[in-house]
Amino acid sequence: MIQNWVRLYHYIHEYQHLVYDFYSKQGVAFLVTYWNLDKENTIWDNKDVMGGAYERTGELTGLKFNKYLLLPVYFPDEINTMFDGSETGLNKEQESSFVIPSSYGITPYPGDFIKLEQQYLQSSNDTYPIFVVTGIEIHPNTEKRFWKVKIKVYQSVSIDKVNEQTSGQFVFFDYDKQIYPIDQAEYLANLLSKSEVLKDRLQGSWDALTGFHLG
Repeated sequence: MIQNWVRLYHYIHEYQHLVYDFYSKQGVAFLVTYWNLDKENTIWDNKDVMGGAYERTGELTGLKFNKYLLLPVYFPDEINTMFDGSETGLNKEQESSFVIPSSYGITPYPGDFIKLEQQYLQSSNDTYPIFVVTGIEIHPNTEKRFWKVKIKVYQSVSIDKVNEQTSGQFVFFDYDKQIYPIDQAEYLANLLSKSEVLKDRLQGSWDALTGFHLG
């Protein structure tokens, strides 16, 4: 006789959820601004440059990016500094890497831009460089994964040039760990602020003797 046993705990699925869903959004993160290639709105030159763009930034480029504010990234490596001599002089090359989970719904591409320090986080000194994505590793090669993104300093470009190629702006909303367009994020932030005010008022009007909220 065969007994049909029912598991109380699904260890494999719980582990998958812990690593790829929970930890990827609840772990210790570093907040950055990330410009991700917008393939739908980018204008490619399919005739002369084999489906690419004449330049990454500037008047001749057709590249468009989606801008993500307050995007959490994980496991940032130390920045390695190297000096390279060229015709333009002595250049300081800085390289690093970080991890983005696939739970964000963002696929990183070589040529994306990232700014590790923002003016609204460091208003007294916003002179930090912009980095460009130079390589991507997949860990592991499954539907749920972590992207290890390699970056280096992008020379001779200002944040204004990158912003001119921005087609959409999004914000990582920490309350529910989701990404929203910036107007929706502002609306949700206002709702959250009003809820906090209402909570404080209700706590202040609570009467422990009667069990009622007294206005």
